[in-house]
Amino acid sequence: MGKGNRLSFFSLVIGGAAGFGLLWITRRAWDDCGVKVNGVGNGPTLLFVGLPVAMVVNIVLFSVVWRVMKKGGGGKFLMPLIGALVAIAIADLALFSWAGTPAGMAAPICPGNVPAWWPEWIPT
Repeated sequence: MGKGNRLSFFSLVIGGAAGFGLLWITRRAWDDCGVKVNGVGNGPTLLFVGLPVAMVVNIVLFSVVWRVMKKGGGGKFLMPLIGALVAIAIADLALFSWAGTPAGMAAPICPGNVPAWWPEWIPT
């Protein structure tokens, strides 16, 4: 497997898994807090809007951080991988804070649309 193929494989697998994880957490938060986007069920909104956004952000971010760390002398495999995973975790937290807890919508169940199971020490 060539170097470019390995990067593409890792970015698709890790970025894709992180994207699906973000959508799963967002869907769970919306269901627990009774959030309805445009008066419809949340499945189509997340599938046709949330999934492409999460996948593109995670895959591009993984590829960029991986390449920058490898070219900057950050190591061959482990450090670029850790750097990319940390960058994806921060980006997914930001995306969840923006889309998973929509402050502009009414909060019928959860205050601020933040579910009760979300840790208080992680900001939203």
